Amino acid sequence: MTEVTLSRELGEQELLLNYLHQIAGLIVLSVLHIRGPLDQNQLRGALDWLQSQQPILQAHVRYGRIAFRGLPPFVISHPSFVTEGTASIPLTVIDDPNPEAWRKVMARELRTPLKRRKYPRLRFTLVRSSADPDLSHVVLCADHAIIDAQSANLLSRQLLEYLADPEEARRRVPTSVGLPPPLEALLPAKSDSGTRGYEPAIRLPKRPNRHAKLETRVLSRRLGPDKAGRLKSGIKTNRTTLHGAITAAFLLAIRQRYGLESMSVLTTLDLRRMIKPALPDETFGCYIDIVRTTNPIGSDFWKTAGEVSFRLIKTLARDHGPASILKLFDWEVYRKELPGLAARHRRIDGLAVTTAGESGLRRHYGAYELEDVTMAVSLDLFGPSLFVIGIEREEGIDLSVGYSASAISDDEIRELTESAISILDQFSSAPAEGAA
Repeated sequence: MTEVTLSRELGEQELLLNYLHQIAGLIVLSVLHIRGPLDQNQLRGALDWLQSQQPILQAHVRYGRIAFRGLPPFVISHPSFVTEGTASIPLTVIDDPNPEAWRKVMARELRTPLKRRKYPRLRFTLVRSSADPDLSHVVLCADHAIIDAQSANLLSRQLLEYLADPEEARRRVPTSVGLPPPLEALLPAKSDSGTRGYEPAIRLPKRPNRHAKLETRVLSRRLGPDKAGRLKSGIKTNRTTLHGAITAAFLLAIRQRYGLESMSVLTTLDLRRMIKPALPDETFGCYIDIVRTTNPIGSDFWKTAGEVSFRLIKTLARDHGPASILKLFDWEVYRKELPGLAARHRRIDGLAVTTAGESGLRRHYGAYELEDVTMAVSLDLFGPSLFVIGIEREEGIDLSVGYSASAISDDEIRELTESAISILDQFSSAPAEGAA
């Protein structure tokens, strides 16, 4: 823990994310499925070490002055990150004979906000099953105000590296000496050409699911190195991006099932490259935005993938401000979105896609083997119908498809996901005709 008290007020984005967390919105979760002799004491040591490495993990939120505004939420506080008096990272251990018990833990964690007083903005749960005592599931649950996909992968790498060689890890000198700066302190002003107004969400057709539990679920799929390699080759040939390809596959799957000709898409953007001066690679914090683009859905996969990428680049260059949804809404947004939210199980869009890039995670860490990684955000309160997270690991691509069981059925998600995977398989084997 730090010996010097550090504190600063939360930035605008951190304030919003922390507020949403309190009502179970955008809670971040990552599960490491680890095979090896992992026990509670070893994990406790790893968490204490992690906390010593990152000042933001040593901080809790202290609530300060109150401010009033003319829009919901009408009363907001101005909290600060404070390191003085912060407790250790909470760790819970669950032994359950059910080998799928980690899924129940995941669902519970995604609807349970963190404790507010004196606790850091994350917690861990170790889930073990007598059905396979050599396999452990380490569940990270965090406030999005302090963590994004890149930070989650950094934290996972450091935790596994500690488990592989605790003595070597303890010899490291922390690279962060102060609380990371808020995004707004480093990010240039968002572009706004003045030509784009508010674009309302396009949602999937209503499918009543009255008897389903109110919980976030995740369907996981992996493209192995061979399939991922062919897909990346096709992406390069057709001058698009992995985000464009994954988004196009799910858009075409949506078109096939529902007959929709267009769909609004939420994209989570890592803004680290836009920050000046650049942050060190191991900066732990949340440096993202979520923007909405409206995309026509054609029948040509590579053309759709290219258009997705082009629209996103164009939006960032000209209309980043209006396209961002990570901000307190005004009356226009409430007026245009509340009817759709009420009618469609609080779905804000049909599809969201995050591509977190190369995770840097390996399969082997000393006596431990990382079998799989599952990532999710809470979707019970509100969210898109599908939230697809793609990370690159060991030359393959892990896809976590999150959804709220009360808003869309397991069968629908399974069919949409299998259709999207089939499309990726089909179009990753060869470039489009006439491609440059």
